[in-house]
Amino acid sequence: AEALAWVGHFPPGSVYAQLCQLLAMALGDKDPLATAGLLAESLGVTVRHQLLAIIHTRSRKKRKEAAAAARGDISDQLRGLSLDSQNSQDSRDSQDSQN
Repeated sequence: AEALAWVGHFPPGSVYAQLCQLLAMALGDKDPLATAGLLAESLGVTVRHQLLAIIHTRSRKKRKEAAAAARGDISDQLRGLSLDSQNSQDSRDSQDSQN
């Protein structure tokens, strides 16, 4: 119980879940309500930890994709500018030669 109090304020997911499970096993049939509460707490922390890991992975992936797309957009814009500049210069030269 003292170990649970130490990590209860900011629980690392895996340690806190294991402590809850161990305490639930220690209590067993002596206090079924406390055992159920500890198991529910353990499951809740585990699920929350997994969801946070999934969200972090997805957001990191989206940031990478956005950065790659931005790099691609800039290079495409630069290519487009150089081609447009050359095409517009060529069209002006051809229009000047026709006049």
